[in-house]
Amino acid sequence: MRKPAAYGFYETVDKNSLLKQLEACFLGDFGPGKLPSIGEKIAERGILSIVSPHAGYYYSGQIAAHGFYALASEGRPDTVVIIGPSHYGWPGVALMSSGFWESPLGLTEIDTELARTIEKKSVVISEEDRPHRPEHSLEVELPFLQYIFGAESFKIVPIAMGLMDYNTSKEAGEGVASAIKESEKEVFIVSSTDLTHYGAMYGYYPIGTSPIEKVIGWVHETDGKIIKTIESLDAKGLIDLVINEGLTMCGCAPVAAGIIAAKALGATKGRTLKYATSYDVRGSKDAIVGYLSASIEK
Repeated sequence: MRKPAAYGFYETVDKNSLLKQLEACFLGDFGPGKLPSIGEKIAERGILSIVSPHAGYYYSGQIAAHGFYALASEGRPDTVVIIGPSHYGWPGVALMSSGFWESPLGLTEIDTELARTIEKKSVVISEEDRPHRPEHSLEVELPFLQYIFGAESFKIVPIAMGLMDYNTSKEAGEGVASAIKESEKEVFIVSSTDLTHYGAMYGYYPIGTSPIEKVIGWVHETDGKIIKTIESLDAKGLIDLVINEGLTMCGCAPVAAGIIAAKALGATKGRTLKYATSYDVRGSKDAIVGYLSASIEK
């Protein structure tokens, strides 16, 4: 049983409070403006993967809601593969292959069959529970999925990436795609990331901290380069951009792996659903983070 660990990121104690919080994400000024409804014909779906932020719902939840709103319209999947960065220094790529993940909305089972097939298909992915125990980047995606589909009506495969190079992303993404093809299941992929982390809190402020209008303009411009690369489904270009320019996007490898997997499954384009920063949403000046919700589609 993987218990909630992302305390403070969302309402982790009370089911009703979490339901209200999720509804507010969908209905807020930066959200889709409507509650999601499940589509009926998943076999005809166009979305194979989404990119989703993983900050506290107070900051990024309304942006994340756009991706999950789009997923809902595609129909209920058998399994969702969630790929996120390890923020605690794990040196590899780890998946959990059995058990349940818990949130106030219920228990969601791990797809053991698919998880073990992914591990067999990719030399860089190994079974390991430890990096998942404290990690929030995958956990915060789960309540959105449970809210839409029902906690017990789908399964998950959680994958935490500590390595951020292209070759690792390629091996991981190809392994995920190969396993999905072999399974013949209906599977969505969620790649979890935040974009630029700017401010003294992150030790990253290349143009200073004021005036705030200049800072926000720079963050938007920098994130715009990242977004353009994602939209073009250029996984290697994304990794190269982040590494060569020293950018602070934390989940470039999970996004690259998601792009590679989705392209192997037939994706041809990326589409931005919503972008905003924590300053845009809440007016926070000391620590500014960019959030993207995007779809990767046939």
